[in-house]
Amino acid sequence: MQFFRRMVRTKIGGYLALGLLLLLGFAFAAADMSGSVGSMLGQNSAQVAKISGDTITANDLQTRTQRFFERVRQEQPELTMAEFLAQGGMQQVLDEMISVKALIAYGQKHGVRISKKLVDAEIARTPAFADATGVFSETQFRSILSQNRVSEQEVREDFTGQIIRQHLLMAAAAGARTPETMVPPYAAMLIELREGEMFAVPSQRFAPEKAPTDAQLRAFYTANPDEFALPEQRKLRYVLLSRERFDAQAVPTEAEIADAYKARAKDFAASQARDLSQLILPTEAQAKDFAAKAAGGKTLADLAREAGLSASRTQAAEQAAIASQTSADAAKAAFAAGKGQLVGPFRTALGWALIHVDDIRSVPGKALEQVRPELTAELRERKAKELFADFVNQLDGRLGEGATLTDLAKENDLQIAETPLLTGEGRNLRDPAYQADETVQALLKPGFAMSGSDDPQIVPVKPDEQIAILIPGDTVAAGPPPLTEVREAAVLAWRLSQGAAKAREAANKASALMNKGVAPEEALKQAGIAGLPRQPLAVRRIQLNQQTGAPPPLRALLTMQVNSARVVAMENNLGFVVVRLAKVTPEDPRPNTQLMDSTRAGLANVLGNEYMTQLIGAIERDLKVSRNLTAIAAVEKALREANGLAQ
Repeated sequence: MQFFRRMVRTKIGGYLALGLLLLLGFAFAAADMSGSVGSMLGQNSAQVAKISGDTITANDLQTRTQRFFERVRQEQPELTMAEFLAQGGMQQVLDEMISVKALIAYGQKHGVRISKKLVDAEIARTPAFADATGVFSETQFRSILSQNRVSEQEVREDFTGQIIRQHLLMAAAAGARTPETMVPPYAAMLIELREGEMFAVPSQRFAPEKAPTDAQLRAFYTANPDEFALPEQRKLRYVLLSRERFDAQAVPTEAEIADAYKARAKDFAASQARDLSQLILPTEAQAKDFAAKAAGGKTLADLAREAGLSASRTQAAEQAAIASQTSADAAKAAFAAGKGQLVGPFRTALGWALIHVDDIRSVPGKALEQVRPELTAELRERKAKELFADFVNQLDGRLGEGATLTDLAKENDLQIAETPLLTGEGRNLRDPAYQADETVQALLKPGFAMSGSDDPQIVPVKPDEQIAILIPGDTVAAGPPPLTEVREAAVLAWRLSQGAAKAREAANKASALMNKGVAPEEALKQAGIAGLPRQPLAVRRIQLNQQTGAPPPLRALLTMQVNSARVVAMENNLGFVVVRLAKVTPEDPRPNTQLMDSTRAGLANVLGNEYMTQLIGAIERDLKVSRNLTAIAAVEKALREANGLAQ
């Protein structure tokens, strides 16, 4: 969920982060779910929130949550709905939807209204609605809304909410300043050294040796589907087409080579190569003084060295390049001067330029036979690209006529390839040794963005060199596989779950004894887990802030009091860790200017977010916003079922 976390940790936080993303994400898989939650709750109770005179229905929340989930999965293909929900994804979506409607209602209540013209302007500025030239396209706008089953009213409401929030929330956060007295203690907290130790209490130590009965295993598996959930898997069916197919047809004729030679006559004509030295000086007076000294016999390089400067030197300079660096007049003078001459000063964007002509060399012209290999290669590549592009356009036209992948393969003598079942990251769960090649890697993202009912799509594999015509094959929805496929893992998980209860009991007892002042060794002995290995811990808060996925025992160490202990659970029922903080060594942060400045800025950011949070809360209270917890729970249940998760 790093993508999701990054999205909501910006200065504007959740209030500005999700906005249109919720509405204009892609891979909208929720369209077929409409009515599912309403049927569970009944039409009168299928409201998850009420905001002034407006409401959010259960179907609205389910659809938008599914959209956002699919958008996040573009960054993390193996993300499951269970993980997404556990990270608070649905709650974030609901909070965003409520805040949009609340801000609109609050604005209308107090005379803050957004005109249709302003919303039109924001829509026109949205890149997703632009055509190939970068200009807003009504056709593109309608097409995207139709493809994603989104109404224009929904889009306009979200844009209206975005504009109002910019006026209200940004104003609330603007100018947030950190009181100077807050900076040193918070900075000191970042660099204080916290030292302690931890003792791992593994579930395996208490796990039963006897295997579970079939009934026990089935009951455990049914009750814990998320533990065994697998990401969505798909086969990808495609044909690969390379530009090499047209190499034989792309051999240029003698006439084409001759025409190309004529078109580039200037490139092959006899010319001069000039080596130039250039010095930029801050004032015209200084530049004129240097020019006078150079006229007396000193070189430009020597003059620059005496002034603590350096002259830049360009070999085989081109007039256009010198003009872009200085000016057209300067370049013209430099290419009109003779060898050894100094021209200037000339006014440039960076100052006053002096240019010295170091050398002039004659470059003989090139006859057609000398450049034939070069022209032949260029023409061959250009013609192959054109033939390739024309052929791809023909294929695209056939797809528009309803041709299938099989049709195109037969018509053009192409071979259909099919991958095994793969995850969005290219893993074959049935063959750990499988390695997706470059072609399959390029097809994974577009392949998993398509739905099973989509028509074949042309997907670039290597720009201007290879394309694939792609369609998803068999798909296995995310969720737990049949028990028979993971029986061994399920038995191990059952044993660990049985041992986890006793491991927790022992860890809690040892922690409680340590908190009463009992020495760690004695506490472990009394808890029946003597002899556990002891691992020292040491951390500064600033170290964990600079990394993601910090170990839970280290995070716990940051929130404890000296000589206290705490129990931290391991993942996957592997056991528990008893963490004990033994010592805190403070450090004065004030000599560290960079730390003080970054802390000051960070606190201002936090305060700005807090002001926005408080304003949103006040607006919701003013409008008497209410949430239907029963309906919200039903939406979560429906999302799990729709994504292949048992309850």
